[in-house]
Formats: sequence, structure tokens, C-alpha cells
Amino acid sequence: MRLTALSLIVALASLGFLLASNSPSEEPTIGLKTLEFWAADQVTPLQLDLHSSPVPSSVGLSKSLFVFVHGGGFFSGSRNHPLNAQFCTALAKHGIDVASIDYRLLQQGRGFHCDIPNDEKRAAIQAAAADLEQAIALLKPDYPNGIVIGGSSAGGHAVLHAAYKRQLVDIQGVISISGAMEPIKTTNPTPLLAFHGTCDALVPYGEAIHHCCNRNESGALLLHGGGALAECLPQVQLHAYLNAGHDLANTLLSDSTCIATCADFIQNAINAEEISGTLLYETNQDCGLPRPFLPCQP
Repeated sequence: MRLTALSLIVALASLGFLLASNSPSEEPTIGLKTLEFWAADQVTPLQLDLHSSPVPSSVGLSKSLFVFVHGGGFFSGSRNHPLNAQFCTALAKHGIDVASIDYRLLQQGRGFHCDIPNDEKRAAIQAAAADLEQAIALLKPDYPNGIVIGGSSAGGHAVLHAAYKRQLVDIQGVISISGAMEPIKTTNPTPLLAFHGTCDALVPYGEAIHHCCNRNESGALLLHGGGALAECLPQVQLHAYLNAGHDLANTLLSDSTCIATCADFIQNAINAEEISGTLLYETNQDCGLPRPFLPCQP
């Protein structure tokens, strides 16, 4: 049977529709909205960006939420820096809503180096952790399924302080990328995912003084980094990068393996699955620092 001109057009149009239907679909768009909240001082206005995942949650369950705290030494940085936004968007594609927050930068214009007294450093960390709790209080009603917090560098300090120093109870897990905290006497079972370079001269991998300050300097703050925390806390999954430095705090934010690991950890922590293990990554870098001291070992 011969096709008329009209039937040929219809046939070709139908074929085109089928071809279009079989072509790869466009990547879903991540929703983004900015919310305002008050800092813990109830005076300073702050903002957060909520990256909403287009991936539907399980039937009858709310989505999980990850709250991200940016780095910058407590004197710089922003929630919407391109690296931070890219990291949050990538995580949202795994079916997790992500809130990236700002917090008070108490050391703005002063820095966080060895000449900054420890009481000022502690105040800056405390303020960031308290502001994080304010953001969580705003978001928690919409995420009864669970919340995990995480941060890079200074943001890692803030989330660790909130979880293990302030004993924050409204979270199911913590992610630290090149972060650390002062040693604690009493631990809690909140699971931790830690990424850290073993040759980090700014934020120590083991137990050491921040920025390699001399012990007699006013800013000689003793910290436990990822390697030390893996020995001292009950539930830790450690990703250790041999001879890598503090640059991981930035590079891992665009690393697909790191992002996938974070997404898996968030779901496992919210599902109350056991967290453990150490993964070592080789690098071609050299290290001039002493071998990291790891406390809490038997």
C-alpha cells in the first residue's frame, strides 16, 4: 500500500515522537530558595539556601535533610560560594534536601592565626555552632525523617563542636571535611564521617596544635582532627588521604567519590545503621610534618 503525502507526514511525525521519547531525559532541576533566620544572638539576620531534591522520597516518608556549614577560618566564606553551591547541588541529586547556611564570622578582619587568643577562637567556633542550631530549629519541623550536619574546614569545626561539645540531640550524623575540635572527655554515639589529609598543617589530622603554633603562643589551640576522632569516638568512618594537606577542604567539594560517600552516609545515619571503617587513599605528595599522634589507642 502506498503512503499518501499526509500519511507520510503523520508517520514521520510519529517516528520523531518515538525517537524523542527514547532519547535521554533532561536532568531534573534542583529547587532553590533562600530563607532568613536569626543568629543565636537574636540580633544578627542570617540566610540559608535550601536546595530541594527533585528525587521523590520513599512512600510515606519525608526527605532527609543535610545542613552544610562553609569554611573560611571564621573570618571569611559564604554559603553561596560556587564550590559550596556545587557541592550542595550534587548532593541534592542523590535525593537529599540540602541547606547551606551562613553564620556570624566573629573573626572577620582578624583571622584565626597563632596571634589570636584562644578565647577568641573558642567564641568564634561557639557562635557558628549556635547559629547552626538556629537554622536547624527553623528547618526541623519539615524534616521529621532526620537531619545530618556537615562542614568543611571551619565549618567542620562548627559541626563537630555542635554535635560533641554542645551535645546537639536533633541530628542523626555528622560529616567533617578537614575539620577538628578540642579534645572531649565524654563522647556520644552520634556517627561521624571524616575526610582528612594526614599532612594537614592548618587543621591537624591527629592530635596537635592548630596552624602548628608554638605551645607558648596565645593561639595555641590543641585539636583532634579526623584521624584522632576515629580513635576516640565510637562510630566513625574515616577517609584518610596520605600526605595530603588542607587543600582537601576545597577539592573534595567537587569530588564525585566524596559526594557519593556523603550521600550514602547520610542515608545510613538516618536509618541508624552502624558506621565504621577506615579507607586510605594514596597520593604522590611528600610530607614534612611529624608523624601524626593518634590518641585513645589501646
